[in-house]
Amino acid sequence: MDVRESKFYYAGHDVNFAVFSDYPCRTRFVESITLPSYAAVEVYTIEPGANSQWIVVQQRNDGKSSLRFFVRDGETFRENQSHDLPKQLKDDILQRIPKSSANGKNPRAPSEVGIA
Repeated sequence: MDVRESKFYYAGHDVNFAVFSDYPCRTRFVESITLPSYAAVEVYTIEPGANSQWIVVQQRNDGKSSLRFFVRDGETFRENQSHDLPKQLKDDILQRIPKSSANGKNPRAPSEVGIA
């Protein structure tokens, strides 16, 4: 799936996301929806920068964190599994995202970097 087709959700501390990229990206507000368990959830899309080669989105939902990797393929940014990334690209990403994000932990907690 292309990053532009993906939706990302924000509902305060319990549901949110952070975007990391090699060049600045733009997040765009799409809509606000109401779910029974949350007062309001904002829906966003991500527009890659013109020179971006990769985008990593850290999603948090009820205390659980996951990373989604999007890599440029021509004009699209296809989602990839971390184990499918070339070593050089994975090393570049690890150098640019906070260590705590790479492990899906609280940003204030000390951690070792590793992407499975």
